[in-house]
Amino acid sequence: MPSRPLASVRDDLPDAQACAVAIFDVLPAVMDSIRSAMRNQLGESLSVPQFRCLRFIADNSSASVGDVAAFLGVTMATASAMVERLSRAGYVVSAVSNSDRRRSELKATGPGRALMGRIRRGAQAELAAIIGGTGTVDLNDLANGLAVLKARFSHG
Repeated sequence: MPSRPLASVRDDLPDAQACAVAIFDVLPAVMDSIRSAMRNQLGESLSVPQFRCLRFIADNSSASVGDVAAFLGVTMATASAMVERLSRAGYVVSAVSNSDRRRSELKATGPGRALMGRIRRGAQAELAAIIGGTGTVDLNDLANGLAVLKARFSHG
């Protein structure tokens, strides 16, 4: 599918507003595809909420059950039960914090990280298949655009 230029004040250059509109138009479809690809990789090993919980813990070392609850938008009891199931499966461990002995920190285990890697690689392969027929010039434009988004929206 050929790329379509964005509307702009000047026909040859898109403006920030046109880009913002385009982002709002396309990102929901991209996110739906990512979620679908991730779900396809889960199989019987994890539910979608358990996957989101494990991903959060793997991406946020030293997360607490309260952090998990806030991220998932669930009660502490629900988050605690989910963490307990992941712990019993060997994907998460809980340890006393070095900085505050009253606080427990959650960490993804080697098997938990390996599972996350397998799911991510499978989902990335599905996304690559979707964009696989795209021409080299459009792929280059896409890569450059994604680099701009990463630079503008990264929190690190």
